[in-house]
Amino acid sequence: MSANEMPPEGSPCWIEIPAHDVPALKNFYAALFPSWEWKPSTEEYKPENIAMISFKQPSGLSGGIIKLPADCVRDEQKNGVGFTVYFFAESIEGIQAKIHELGGKTCLEKTEQGKNGWYANFTDPEGNRFGTYEVNLANMK
Repeated sequence: MSANEMPPEGSPCWIEIPAHDVPALKNFYAALFPSWEWKPSTEEYKPENIAMISFKQPSGLSGGIIKLPADCVRDEQKNGVGFTVYFFAESIEGIQAKIHELGGKTCLEKTEQGKNGWYANFTDPEGNRFGTYEVNLANMK
């Protein structure tokens, strides 16, 4: 990325997903979101410590599933605690079924967001909370 391609200050640039079992959580997200692009592991970035992601859009956004220290004890992230990253979904019902099939849980059922769409919150198998957003295409005209 060159200086001319840099996003404005304050733009999201990295999504970090903590995990005790990086490869297992990578499998969860790879199955859930097949559009995510996974960067190859290197000697410096071993697959048991980090699984790096680059997203097609927005440009410049990347992330990784990062190994937590072995002595780190975590509780499931509850609604209203910390930041929540929302991922687009064609259908919340469809993605919800896939999340449950892959070992995740629903923590906030599909909720209407005015006339624009719907959102829901889930936790992955490690307890990380994330959201999904479905656009109301009928109101996009």
